Amino acid sequence: MTEPIDEYCVQQLKEYDGKNLVSVTKEGVELPEDEEAKKKFEEDKATYEGLCKIMKDILDNKVEKVCVSQRLVTSPCCIVTSQYGWTANMERIMKAQALRDNSSSVTWLPRSTLN
Repeated sequence: MTEPIDEYCVQQLKEYDGKNLVSVTKEGVELPEDEEAKKKFEEDKATYEGLCKIMKDILDNKVEKVCVSQRLVTSPCCIVTSQYGWTANMERIMKAQALRDNSSSVTWLPRSTLN
């Protein structure tokens, strides 16, 4: 997926060959897990709730929210877009539009989530 048109197409294509397509760069991605993993995730979520609040206070209006995630294995954090917002690539494409109106750009800028 290297062409700008790919981004537009994939947003409209929700299913392929009987499989649902999900963007991993958006919040709300659910990975298969067992009961033990769910229990550990809930414990981790409770453990790091204070840290998430402190990080949100520090980052203030730069992110929408800070939350614990199961999608990370070797990285300490990642920034994802809202479930119904633009992907980071789509935001890049929209910012690069030659005839865009700079005065309205603030209204469509998505706010990210730190996972």
